[in-house]
Amino acid sequence: MLTEILKIFSDIRSEHEPAPNYADIFPSVKENPRESINFLKKKIDIINGFKEQHYAETSNVFGKGFLIPLVRMGISPQLIFLNREFRKTAKSLYTRGSFPMRTALGRRFSADPTAPGSLPIFEPHTLSNYQLCYWGVLDAYYRQIQVEQLYQKISGNFLWASTEDFNDFEKTLKIGSTLGLHVDNLEEARCIHEEITTIHHNPNRPSPAGIGETPIDHDEEETEVIDRVAFYDLLFIEHVRHSQFIDASLAKKLH
Repeated sequence: MLTEILKIFSDIRSEHEPAPNYADIFPSVKENPRESINFLKKKIDIINGFKEQHYAETSNVFGKGFLIPLVRMGISPQLIFLNREFRKTAKSLYTRGSFPMRTALGRRFSADPTAPGSLPIFEPHTLSNYQLCYWGVLDAYYRQIQVEQLYQKISGNFLWASTEDFNDFEKTLKIGSTLGLHVDNLEEARCIHEEITTIHHNPNRPSPAGIGETPIDHDEEETEVIDRVAFYDLLFIEHVRHSQFIDASLAKKLH
């Protein structure tokens, strides 16, 4: 949805996971982070060839292994840290069968809890499939917080947003303005925005066989993940506990 929403602004090219796709090389980058450098050089050459003044690309993989190498190359793009409720995202990953380190989708799009730089958690191999999905969501949030701290040091431009923010036209315009974007025709942009927000983007496909058949106590399983992470990074868990994206029922149990 964000990819399409950004197209209401003028003189912008907005893409979702275009070729060359970060996800295609991500498994290799997890094994050897230097693999990201040549990939990024190729990506930058392509972007520099576009005629539009602004370029936006959405990818849930970019921040998991490519942003820090890009900053080390001297490039700090403007960032939108997009989130929704952790549980909704974890349930979506679970429904898709995208389990970090266990399935092809999980290995392609999620970090690996055994890889350096990932959110630390003990005995990841004993986590349930849903718990791995929830860990994957927290790992992405963990990296966002790390990058926020980095960008504050280097004066990089970033903002936090929820999916709900982009359903609001005025909030969308405000976010765009923060990023240096504008619209030439306000009413036309409003109509396009209204049309985009009525569409269900990127819906889940039917669940793989066996997925979703066993009831899950989400509060219990998520609490176990949070407890295991807390042994390594209690400050991060404080971020999680007070985040607007944590499920309300779980938040009450953690206080």
